[in-house]
Amino acid sequence: MLIESARRAEAAVKEMLDIANEGSATTDELHDALEISKSVVGIATAFQTSAAAAVAGREHHGDGGAEVLAASAGLPRREAHSQVKTARALKEVPAARDAVESGRMSPTNAKRLAEAIDKISADAVGADDDLLAKAESMTPEQFARETRRWVTDREGDGGESEHRRQRARRCVRIWDADNGMVALRGEFDAATGRRIENRLRAEARRMYDADKKDAASSGADRRTFKQCMADALDNLTAGNGAGDGKGKPIAEICVVAHVDNETGNLIAELPDGSRLPQTLFEELSCNARFTGVVYDRKGKPIWRAESCRTATEAQRQILLARYGGCFHCAAHPALCQIHHIRPVSQGGSTRLDNMVPVCWDCHQKI
Repeated sequence: MLIESARRAEAAVKEMLDIANEGSATTDELHDALEISKSVVGIATAFQTSAAAAVAGREHHGDGGAEVLAASAGLPRREAHSQVKTARALKEVPAARDAVESGRMSPTNAKRLAEAIDKISADAVGADDDLLAKAESMTPEQFARETRRWVTDREGDGGESEHRRQRARRCVRIWDADNGMVALRGEFDAATGRRIENRLRAEARRMYDADKKDAASSGADRRTFKQCMADALDNLTAGNGAGDGKGKPIAEICVVAHVDNETGNLIAELPDGSRLPQTLFEELSCNARFTGVVYDRKGKPIWRAESCRTATEAQRQILLARYGGCFHCAAHPALCQIHHIRPVSQGGSTRLDNMVPVCWDCHQKI
């Protein structure tokens, strides 16, 4: 009976594909069929995970079906283990499990929900009807941001726990790819990742624009922006490019901070909504440029302030001459930023007697 059902499902999907390929379906029909196919894919994924778990249980594999799933569905082992882990977590939340098995919740959103269960609890997730509804209606990108905010709000530490988890998982891998090239993959916490991205993009943009000028004057070949990104990484890791030794601000990112109307607490976020813990916000703020903005009730900016809180070049040179490098470990001056002893946020001034040069490593320990 199961095989017959599987064959019927296979035949139905093949029929859908044939109709789409021959071009006889109307645009409205294609839109509707795509919406239905989303449920089909979700149900099929749930079946694969459930069937693999059943086989593993009967054959005493002890891995929840991950290896069976990888072999039978042609999935990478990492993805198979992730699907099994998600299914195991959602068993504790029947409403979420039913939504996945009926195709109303996408596998991607189900994974995000399982992560929220792991970080907070199944009871908390199951009791939040609004979160479950969003898991069914939101796009994966929207729901990823929503679950991050949801977890941060319930951990009650302003994002400290999530930041620690991200810092613990940071990594860079380099390996020889099958095509003879060298591949690189890295994962970073939200703030560090955004800084790295902005540095690379700024250097790549400089290269790209320079190529454009050269091509206009001499007809030389131009690099693509992706090629410029690769060359920018090589440049920056070699100590070239943007590394001018003039102590650029630590926070090479945009951080949006506002006061929560209900709690009165200061909330700091990246533009994509990633919450930053207070300690990280203070660290990024040391040499940051602050711009105050006042909005009207409709969210339109009506006032903008300018900032003056970073050391001048003259102050920097005096401090480096005084200390010879990092005030704590004597690291080379090129590695140093100028740090306020008493933070500006606490009334500290941008004067020589309230500043010291500090390297990045020591700055993280302050």
